[in-house]
Amino acid sequence: MEFTVEFYETPDDQPVVEEELEAIERTIPVLYDLLMAGLSKLRRREYQRSPLCEPLGDGLFELRVGRKDIARAAWFFQAGQRIVVVRCFVKKSQKTPPGELEVARRRMAEYLRR
Repeated sequence: MEFTVEFYETPDDQPVVEEELEAIERTIPVLYDLLMAGLSKLRRREYQRSPLCEPLGDGLFELRVGRKDIARAAWFFQAGQRIVVVRCFVKKSQKTPPGELEVARRRMAEYLRR
């Protein structure tokens, strides 16, 4: 059975993760393609562990793609075979910036409160 991949939207239905993905597609199309391929692997349950994914703690995971520039997608599992993507961004360092992690955790908490 495959997972369903959902993109987080704000409480007022703003598709912020889709907007983040569109920004990546406009600026670095190759990373966008890699990110979408990685999400497809998650959906098909092909690869939900290292090196493609790493746990960030508290049920949050990070999908990593790219080499020089790195695209990341923060996500978590939800009941009913669902994966909810809460943040997508591009970075150049190996470590996840604390601000990006905070955004992902805040969105995950808000999603779970609904």
